[in-house]
Amino acid sequence: MRTHEYRPIDPRLGRHVEHDARSLAFAHGVLPKSAIKSVDWTRRAPIFDQGDLGSCTGNAATGLLGTDSAARTGLTSVTPPEGGVVPVDEDLAIRVYELATQLDSIKGTYPPDDTGSSGIGAAKALKKLGLAVSYTHAFSLDALKSALQSGPVMVGTVWLESMFDTDPKTGFVKVDRKSQVAGGHEYVISAYDAIRRAFRIDNSWGTSWGLNGSAWISESDAQWLLSQQGDVTVPAWVTAPTPPPPPPSPTPSAIDPRLVQVVGLVTAWAHDNNVPTMKGQ
Repeated sequence: MRTHEYRPIDPRLGRHVEHDARSLAFAHGVLPKSAIKSVDWTRRAPIFDQGDLGSCTGNAATGLLGTDSAARTGLTSVTPPEGGVVPVDEDLAIRVYELATQLDSIKGTYPPDDTGSSGIGAAKALKKLGLAVSYTHAFSLDALKSALQSGPVMVGTVWLESMFDTDPKTGFVKVDRKSQVAGGHEYVISAYDAIRRAFRIDNSWGTSWGLNGSAWISESDAQWLLSQQGDVTVPAWVTAPTPPPPPPSPTPSAIDPRLVQVVGLVTAWAHDNNVPTMKGQ
């Protein structure tokens, strides 16, 4: 297990590095380049606002719950293990974060301490709450693009001081590689533009950040960020069971030809003996 705790200059940057060698056994596959297309997964839940809490990992995991994928439509509410129905919102994100701090390998838990957490911790929390059945990891940019063909993913990377701002014209995050590391951050990637070679991220800093809470990162910048101890987590969702197909209609039994012969003989006898039949009555 390899961990690293950032000392963020911004309280919202609560993502820490947690790399487990066992994750290599759960690597997401890579599709042929010809299968990689532009994708744009619709978010059903609102953009969250974590305020000054370092709950970005919980916010990213919960943001995935509220976003469409090939497996299911994004959720606006969920049923936790204790029952009842709760909305997919900031309160649920904090709950996922709280559980993540208990399941990760980062020292301390929330509450009482805002310890931050990891992508693995948040994925474990989704599974513990019965909201995901498993999760895999994308270990390359090609694996990330392959995973996005089936749905959104959560990404944890360093967050540079330059990345707090986005270009107002293009909506791209400014990744100045000479800029100071402000901390670690977790966010959702919900779209890939194959023409512009860019990924859209959904942040958890309210709709006033970026373009209504989202922004774009170029493919080259994303690859560099991932090379700085980044990670990509891909949950597999719990879906409603498919109802069994209706039973097949019974095949009509073939008519025994001997019965046809008997009916014919009885009808002929009735005709010869002037006995009325059902048809003649």
